[in-house]
Amino acid sequence: MIEMLHINVLALYFLYGLSFYTMGVGVALQYRSYSSFKLAHSLSLLAAFALLHGLSEWGSVFMPVRVPDFGDLPLWKLIAVQRLLQSVSYFFLFCFGVKLISDSKNQNFYGWVTFPTLAFLAWLVLFLRFIPEINTDRLVDVLLHSECLSRYILAFPAGAFTAYGLYLQISEASLINDKSVLRDIWVATFAFALFTFFSGLVVPHNDVGFLSRILNVDTFRHFTGIPVEVFRTLTAFLATWSITSMLGIFDLEKQRQVTESRRIEAVFRERERFARDLHDDVIQAVYAVGLDLQTTVNLIGNDNEKASERISSAVKRLNSVIHVLRAYIHGLEAQAEHDLKTALESMVRQFQKEEGPTISFNYLVPQVAQIKPTVSMKDWQQQLRQILREALNNIVQHAEASDIQVDARVEGGSLVMTVKDNGKGLPPGDPFTPKEGRRRMGLNNMRTRAMLLGGDLQLFSKPGEGTRVVITIPLSHEKQVS
Repeated sequence: MIEMLHINVLALYFLYGLSFYTMGVGVALQYRSYSSFKLAHSLSLLAAFALLHGLSEWGSVFMPVRVPDFGDLPLWKLIAVQRLLQSVSYFFLFCFGVKLISDSKNQNFYGWVTFPTLAFLAWLVLFLRFIPEINTDRLVDVLLHSECLSRYILAFPAGAFTAYGLYLQISEASLINDKSVLRDIWVATFAFALFTFFSGLVVPHNDVGFLSRILNVDTFRHFTGIPVEVFRTLTAFLATWSITSMLGIFDLEKQRQVTESRRIEAVFRERERFARDLHDDVIQAVYAVGLDLQTTVNLIGNDNEKASERISSAVKRLNSVIHVLRAYIHGLEAQAEHDLKTALESMVRQFQKEEGPTISFNYLVPQVAQIKPTVSMKDWQQQLRQILREALNNIVQHAEASDIQVDARVEGGSLVMTVKDNGKGLPPGDPFTPKEGRRRMGLNNMRTRAMLLGGDLQLFSKPGEGTRVVITIPLSHEKQVS
């Protein structure tokens, strides 16, 4: 088995390069500039490292076997390009590590980037020593030795900084509350720690300083019996798997953002509903109580019995208001009645009893018709009742009408509810447009409720000729009259 590994070292180089190239492609495709995670702001550097490093390692495969055929191009030029590409990849990994650290510590990246920049420039100066050796016997040896310098000066600190930078991401990633993400970050940290040793300290030659004589590919193979390329390839597999799997953190973040936006949207919708309901329920009830108390003041001393009835009615209304407010505070809402006719009749009857105008109610929906709007809404009956309540309140408070007619019927696949009065009508112009500083919140609430049910609300009025309110709510097709 070990002999096969020695023979197939070139295959290991290919797999090693393929692993990092795959990582680079995966990171580039999953890059998320919009992410709030600090890791996302550094991934472009990691992708650059992985792609360039994969290409440089494939150079170790092509050069020895001369595939493809480069013709008369000297081998030393290929080695020089391969060494330069490899060192540039280490430089990007170094930058990736220092950016992770600087972002995690909320420090200026441009101050930290001087470390990889100086390290790369130092290596480049040593690397360019090959130029005077061109056309000499020492040229190839100088180029090969530059790999050792690249590993010491760039690969070793790059791996160490990256491992530490990934470790610093654990606290931020824990906010996602997903164990698999934390596991991936720990594995990636361990993988780059191994990269620091196998790729940064195990060098190919033994004549580049004291450390190279103790630890190089030959001494490593002698001590373990396994080529270092095997461990490098396994490290590359581990790093690629953990990094690409770790990128799922952005999908989790996006899912969390979508969930949070939906929650916020639900909160705003609930606030809007509370504003409508409080206006239509509480404010109208309190307004009616105020009218009762004003009337009671005039009755006290003249008709104490009737004054007592007014006060009792006001107390009942206030108790009703308290009940509604408690329901809102505790997030409770009364379930809509199952019978729409009963719900609307109850509203008309209650209103006529409290306010006193003559109201005729005509429910012209066949008994075989099962009413349900096309829009799925649990409290759709409550919405209709509130529209009717607001329409009747507007008539009593502003129209000075003596007769009100309420009709409900099914027409053309829609529920049509009409509220008509013989009052003074509305002034010319758009009734939904605020005038003279008045917001006309009631009319807008009515229209909003109709729109929530997938329908529409129209107002027809002329001065002195009364007002007609028409609410049209489309019904589900399967619920129509058979």
